[in-house]
Amino acid sequence: MDETSAGAAEAELAPLAPRPVQRSTRTRRWIAALVIVAVVGGVALLVSNLLGDAALFFYNADEAVERRDELASQRFRLQGTPLDHAVHAFWDDRPVLAFPVGFDGAVVDVVHTGDPPELFQPGVPVVLEGAWRQGPSPGPRAATDGWHFASDRMLVKHDNDYRNRDDYDERITEADEGVGRSPLWEPSEP
Repeated sequence: MDETSAGAAEAELAPLAPRPVQRSTRTRRWIAALVIVAVVGGVALLVSNLLGDAALFFYNADEAVERRDELASQRFRLQGTPLDHAVHAFWDDRPVLAFPVGFDGAVVDVVHTGDPPELFQPGVPVVLEGAWRQGPSPGPRAATDGWHFASDRMLVKHDNDYRNRDDYDERITEADEGVGRSPLWEPSEP
């Protein structure tokens, strides 16, 4: 072996000096840490909002009337059944629906801002989100206590009576045979 090849072999076997940590690796670690913190913060905010909505209390109309003094300064959900058709009116220069709801003998006048759901009608229970307001409502006054419930969100209870396919087929067969037809309706002869 000559000297040049021996020197080259030694150079290959000699340990290399450690490379300095590149600045870009540190930057990537910081960015990854910031992304993780942002994701954890976003999840915490989402959970906080969901728990906040869950903490919005739900009262039937009779309970809300009984607890009016303690509920007067907070939002809550009120459940009741509309007792009469809603009256369209203007209240504070905005369109509203005014109607009474009842539950277990208690009656509450409601002033609702916004469009009601399609299933809204008298006799079908609703859940209203809002707060107590002192003063008469612009529509029918079924409650004479000087208060009304100002709502801005309404949910209508739907029927949980779902029908299976067998019931559906049976109802169609009965309809075709005329079972259950109104005695006031008679088909016309062709």
